[in-house]
Amino acid sequence: MEVPRPHARGDWVVVRLERASLNRLDAMMLEQRTSEAPGAIFGSDGAGVVHELGPDVPTSTGWAVGDHVIVSPSLHWGPDERFPSPEYEILGSPTHGTHAEYVAVPTANLHAKPQHLTWDEAASLPMAGLTAWRALVTRGRLAKGETVLVGAASSGVGTAAIQIAVAAGARVVAVTASGAKAAEALQLGAAATVDRTAGDLADQLRAATGGRADLALDPTGRLWGQFVENLRPAGRLVVVGKMAAAAATLDVQSVYWKQVDVLGSSMGSPRDFAALLAQVTARRWAPRVDSVFPLDDIAAAYTRLDAADRVGKVVLDVRA
Repeated sequence: MEVPRPHARGDWVVVRLERASLNRLDAMMLEQRTSEAPGAIFGSDGAGVVHELGPDVPTSTGWAVGDHVIVSPSLHWGPDERFPSPEYEILGSPTHGTHAEYVAVPTANLHAKPQHLTWDEAASLPMAGLTAWRALVTRGRLAKGETVLVGAASSGVGTAAIQIAVAAGARVVAVTASGAKAAEALQLGAAATVDRTAGDLADQLRAATGGRADLALDPTGRLWGQFVENLRPAGRLVVVGKMAAAAATLDVQSVYWKQVDVLGSSMGSPRDFAALLAQVTARRWAPRVDSVFPLDDIAAAYTRLDAADRVGKVVLDVRA
């Protein structure tokens, strides 16, 4: 549909988008659209060019019309790094998001686009990269030399997590759903893969980790039990989603006897996003892009999001 172009107010900025991308959150919101703000424009991820500065944008920010930027999707996180404020929201509802030609965001949510990233890659980074970074680094206390289990390793979060962990000097064991996806995980830097559709998952995990993984990341909700069983004493399980299950089962004794930390994590703070961009820039890694669709074919993009062979992010070419 056609809607009025947003205008910059206060210390907000309007970005003319080059690319946006889809997340599982968008599909979940679409399924429950009647409970979302009427006329909401979804989309949390985007990258583009500064189009208009609000009248209260301080000159000290250095932003100028024409700058190439990437948008952080965490709005109004607040002063506490441990958790977001009551005003926190994710770009895309109720604040209009990036599945459009223009988006208005607070100046604080703008960052310079890493120069080595294409527009497709830049738009694929924000939500998946931020989620994986906070889960592994901020919450999971990832350290060099550790072994990390990554569930749903072909998803946006999973592919980002592999690259974040490898760039930090960790050994990654990626859990995938096919041999083709396993090959992709190895190409991204995983040291070993486990195909959850081939053979006994518990046996495969034990063979890959020796039951001594340091850290595990589960975006699915389905891997809690198997991951905890394959953590060393004092290992950490970080949970970021419920892609496959809304409830999990754990062996209670495994948690308390092994002194395991079970940690929840969602999105991330401005500090998390800045740290993610610093690693991406220094180590020059790029998000895995699965496919690109024009904005007016967004229905096909949503269909691709559910494709069994998808690896990485589904991107919208806003300028096509």
